[in-house]
Amino acid sequence: MPSLTQKLHPALYPGRQLALSASRQPLFSRQGVWDSGSSLHCVAMALALLGKLSDPVDVRGYASGPVAHFWDRAWPHYLHGVAPSELAGFIWELRADVRPVEAEGSPDELLRFCAQELAAGWPVIVWICNRRTGGRHAALVTGIEEQDTVPQALLVLDPAAAAPVLAACNARLEFGGSHAPDASYLTAETSVRASLDGAISIRPQEGGPTGACCA
Repeated sequence: MPSLTQKLHPALYPGRQLALSASRQPLFSRQGVWDSGSSLHCVAMALALLGKLSDPVDVRGYASGPVAHFWDRAWPHYLHGVAPSELAGFIWELRADVRPVEAEGSPDELLRFCAQELAAGWPVIVWICNRRTGGRHAALVTGIEEQDTVPQALLVLDPAAAAPVLAACNARLEFGGSHAPDASYLTAETSVRASLDGAISIRPQEGGPTGACCA
């Protein structure tokens, strides 16, 4: 019989409210209806998974310290967001003792990249393109679903979707058997034809200076 498995990021605690396993700090950062900062929310959650940001949810509630530093860098981009071509530069500018690693290629290549980075414990932000509108949206990979060791779907946290309950994701990007460019992107509210349009991993910067975002 076919074997279906889900591999999740090791820093996750999928209780009633998704949290960080080490601190039980809530993880999900919700995008507002006015802002275009999906990538900013994803970066905050990714840094939290790496232990570089203590609170990815209430980033405006700190007057000083690492979380306030992150908000100081993020708020100028809040309404208009950060384009895919700009995201790596934004991550470097945070001086958070991490380094971005970008990946491009076919759906198969991007899926393998996400699986490899997830297995190493490094968060991955992916760009999902709506095939009907052409709009791009960032989401954070929290897991991989495999059938007989072959990746079939990305499990992601979408900042614009509903908060996950008793789960480690609130959206899925499901590929066909041939991993064609088109895939199905599913949330609790909708299902659209989509494609995976690039990915960026965030890894610790070995031997680098202590960053301002370190918790």
